[in-house]
Amino acid sequence: MKRALPGEVPGILGMTRVFGIEFDVDPLVVVFAALYAFAGNLWQWMVVFASLLVHEAAHAVTAAGFGFAVARISVTPIGAVASLEGDIQLRPEAEAAVAMSGPMTSLVLAAMGYLLLIYGNADRGKIEFFVGANIVLAMFNLIPAFPLDGGRVLRALMTERLGVASATRKAVGMSRVIGIGIAVLGVAGVAAGYFNFLVPALGLFILIAAERERQSAVCAGLKSVMGKRVSLSKRGALPVRLLVAAPEMTACDLLRKVTSSDFTVVSVIGAGGREIGRLSELELLEGISMLGPDAEVREVLAGRKD
Repeated sequence: MKRALPGEVPGILGMTRVFGIEFDVDPLVVVFAALYAFAGNLWQWMVVFASLLVHEAAHAVTAAGFGFAVARISVTPIGAVASLEGDIQLRPEAEAAVAMSGPMTSLVLAAMGYLLLIYGNADRGKIEFFVGANIVLAMFNLIPAFPLDGGRVLRALMTERLGVASATRKAVGMSRVIGIGIAVLGVAGVAAGYFNFLVPALGLFILIAAERERQSAVCAGLKSVMGKRVSLSKRGALPVRLLVAAPEMTACDLLRKVTSSDFTVVSVIGAGGREIGRLSELELLEGISMLGPDAEVREVLAGRKD
């Protein structure tokens, strides 16, 4: 699950539109299928691939329930990725629910397979593989690191208290620690003959994804404020949160602290402990656009009064 990005390059097999959703099929899907068929393991790849598709479909359906349209589903040799329209990270309850829907669906599939083991007459070896694959898929995706579902749940849980920008930075920090840990463990395991190259590659993949999320955090605060401006216009009223700030604090640092789901009003307190003025987060954003991110809160306040 990810946010749709403009200008994404389609797979060389082109795109097919189904029910208004673009399906982009990577040509490596055919290559991988042929390789697994040649090795006699085609059914195992098909089981894992189908489980990943259902996992991703759960993300898409849950996102649609929260009003986020699915712009594209990219099918790759290791599953599918649904690209959503809009910034779901600005709604932590939606991001957490959408992220958790994938692992929960995988666990439901595993439970269904287990029931089939007990009461059915299907091939026991294949059903056991199906159950195991879905349990591993669910547990793996719950690791609290980007781009896995667990990393998005971690960010969503912190967003209400810290704001989306700060929550993203903290989740990125956790992702880096996990990514480095997996990479180091993987390299040691490869040297000892316990692991193959996929384990350190996974650690590197997590580090790359964490860096992408870090870059997106730069403008997350601005997006959050702009989104609440639209919500205020549509709803006419929003829940409010009061925040106290010192006048010498920079506007950019303050913006990182006001990106909760509630609308924020900042009370600026001077050295004597008295309030010298108030700013709404919309006024703060306007001040940053006029004076720059390094302007002090006192300057933004003075500029508003002029």
